[in-house]
Amino acid sequence: MTFDVVVAHDLNRGIGINNTLPWRCPPDMAHFKTLTTGTSDALSTVIMGRNTWASLPEAFRPLPKRNNIIVSNTLSDLPGALVAPSLNEALLLANPSSNIFVIGGAQLYAEALAHEGCDTLHVTKIFKRCDCDTFFPDYLDRFKCTYASNIWITPTANCAFFQFKPF
Repeated sequence: MTFDVVVAHDLNRGIGINNTLPWRCPPDMAHFKTLTTGTSDALSTVIMGRNTWASLPEAFRPLPKRNNIIVSNTLSDLPGALVAPSLNEALLLANPSSNIFVIGGAQLYAEALAHEGCDTLHVTKIFKRCDCDTFFPDYLDRFKCTYASNIWITPTANCAFFQFKPF
C-alpha cells in the first residue's frame, strides 16, 4: 500500500514551535485542504501523530471530509478518529482504495520517509526562517523534485508547492 506525505516547512525545514505553526499562510492551508480532501468517491485518509491531532483547533477535529487516523501508544479512543499504535497499523486501518496522506508530526514523518510505501512528498516551502523547535527530516538525498509551482506572495508568508518522488 502506498501513501503520500504532506508537509509545510520553512527554509530550515522547521515545521512548528510549541505544537503550533510558526507562520500564517492561507495559500498553504487551501492547498492542504484541497489535496487531502480529494475528489474521489472514497474519502481520503489522513494519518497523524497525537501531537498533530492535539494541535488542530477543536472545531476542525476530526478534519472534515477525511478519515482521520491517529498514531499513538498512549491514546486508545478519540471521537471521530481511529487510533493505531504505529504507522504500519494505521495503514492497515486505511481504506486501500482511498488516497492516504501522512500529515505529521516529526517522528511520524521520519518513519514515513523511510517506509517503502512512501510514494510522493507534497512540500510547501515557506520562504522565511522561523523560530522552530520541530523539524522535517532531510529528504533531498532520497527524493527528487518532479514539480514546482510558482511562488505565492502573501502579506504574512510567501510559499511554493513542490512534489518529490523517491530516487
